[in-house]
Amino acid sequence: MKGPQDTFSRRIKDELSQIDCEKACCRQVELAVAYAAAGKFQTRSIDLATSHAGCADRFVQLIRQWYHTTPLVRQGEGLITIRLKKEFDSLIRRDIVQVLIERQSADQWSLCCQQALLRSLFLISGSVSEPLAAYHMELAIRWDKQAAPLFLSLLERFGFRCSLVRRAHYDVLYLREGQNLSDYLLMSGAHQSLLTFESLRVEKEMRNNVNRIVNCDSANLQRMANTAARQSGWYRELEQKGLVTTLTEDLQAAARIRYENPDLSIKELGQLMQPPLGKSGMNHRLKRFEQKACELLTGKEPAS
Repeated sequence: MKGPQDTFSRRIKDELSQIDCEKACCRQVELAVAYAAAGKFQTRSIDLATSHAGCADRFVQLIRQWYHTTPLVRQGEGLITIRLKKEFDSLIRRDIVQVLIERQSADQWSLCCQQALLRSLFLISGSVSEPLAAYHMELAIRWDKQAAPLFLSLLERFGFRCSLVRRAHYDVLYLREGQNLSDYLLMSGAHQSLLTFESLRVEKEMRNNVNRIVNCDSANLQRMANTAARQSGWYRELEQKGLVTTLTEDLQAAARIRYENPDLSIKELGQLMQPPLGKSGMNHRLKRFEQKACELLTGKEPAS
């Protein structure tokens, strides 16, 4: 039998489904989001369905931890259904109200619960295009729950640019632009997927500019893309954690210019500095930035 198709969406879900959910507040958020986005409330049961085995395992575990019961799990053709008895209807609806309606201000959301919302929403309803093809994420919400406007409002409060379109049986939230998708991956905790996305994003931008790559072979291009993505990833994580200002001003300036211009060469980046730096000077400064960023974020020096 042929296995599930290996797509970027699946790889993101593989990663997100393995992230530990240790706090009770985050368990409530993940389950409330999943049921609000994709729950099927029926006369005798409440169902969640997914095609991703890791996602199903995660929600079964969360249900055991939060509702203290073991749901019925049914394996269909390409779809796994998680079923709870009707007696849990009021508890689930209570959690949805507490999470999505009573916490509409961004100030009411801790970083861990923001991550839990974004993680659960993508696991149960998300898909993303292949990065080399387009920058496009969809979050399909069951329209009969009227939850999409609540998710739209929260995502916008978290800083995302979204649009909402109604389809036959779903409301679909769209996120476009590479920066938007990068922020979502970062804030959801999909850090390995973020590095992959940033590397492919830089590679794509370089390939689109023929004048910049005409003298670069594919190995050199990939090396440049990986370096730019890695340095941009360090800067983004420092910024997310409020640590950028702990860097010296010269390292802040170099890292910010790299982050804002991922497709430029080291020489071109140096020319944007004030005062301008030569290629070797800029390269040395970015290496110092990487070393300092690694120390701040991991407590270790980067591998040579």
